[in-house]
Amino acid sequence: MSSSEPTICLKIDVDTSQGYLDGVPRLADILRRVGLRATFCVAMGPDRSGRAVRRVFTQRGFLAKMVRTRAPSAYGWRTPLYGTLLPSPNIGLARPDLVRSLQKAGHEVIVHGWDHVAWHDFLPRWSLDRTRDQMLKAAEGYRAATGHACVAFAAPGWQATDNSLRVEEELGLLYASDTRGWCPFYPLVDGRSLSVPQLPTTLPTLDEMLADPHLREADLLSHTLELFSRPPAPARAGAGRPGSTHVFTAHAEMEGRGWVDWFEQLLTTLRQSGAEFFTLRELAEAVVGTGAGAPARVVAGHLPGRAGTVSCQDGYLAD
Repeated sequence: MSSSEPTICLKIDVDTSQGYLDGVPRLADILRRVGLRATFCVAMGPDRSGRAVRRVFTQRGFLAKMVRTRAPSAYGWRTPLYGTLLPSPNIGLARPDLVRSLQKAGHEVIVHGWDHVAWHDFLPRWSLDRTRDQMLKAAEGYRAATGHACVAFAAPGWQATDNSLRVEEELGLLYASDTRGWCPFYPLVDGRSLSVPQLPTTLPTLDEMLADPHLREADLLSHTLELFSRPPAPARAGAGRPGSTHVFTAHAEMEGRGWVDWFEQLLTTLRQSGAEFFTLRELAEAVVGTGAGAPARVVAGHLPGRAGTVSCQDGYLAD
């Protein structure tokens, strides 16, 4: 996966029922027109997005970010009520035919947790058994929807713990994409390198860029293209060799709804520039096949434009 032009894995997170039912078909149509395949990461359990309102009180900057990114218009009026004033609809299992249609079109579909909000907000408090139970529910939901075993996992909200990393190894996954970083690595837990490689997201997400008060919306496309043109690299010197492939995470609720035209323009421009696109599975198979990927710890830290902490490849954080 070496080229003078960017090599890119397009990862699309599907966190909500609205994103699944509305955003995913639009994104699939864009990808068909542009001629690209992607990795869709679908939450398999209930949409309890309304319970995320607690982050206003627990995560500094969460409310300001929601305002700057126009989240209510992106997520629709029902989503903030699910799990509170409205019942929690299922996400991936509500329309298994949609998952299968993505796979039939050549896209990869992997598990994005069971209860997205609970994982995002409470994972560090969970025991190994509780973590395992959530991951097994998600894996069973995936099998029910697709007829196939779960082989990969993408953690909701880039939240990973030693327990979740251990369960991924127990499940014998091919890879996981739970973290932010600059190149594939094998997570170190208690001094041992686990067998499931991490394929971290290497670039800021759309909502993180929109949260930057210094970035004008008119400059967003050129700014994003410029980020793709840079090779992935750690924020701190001496943190390991740079990667060569970008992993960009889009969201069905953002790029699949209010930002759908912007996203199509981004992909079309990248495609016309000669950028090569791969699924996460293809990147994982290259990592495993070549023995690439050094061991690294997973650490929690803050990233610009994102409230709370995320799990990062050690050395990626700038602060």
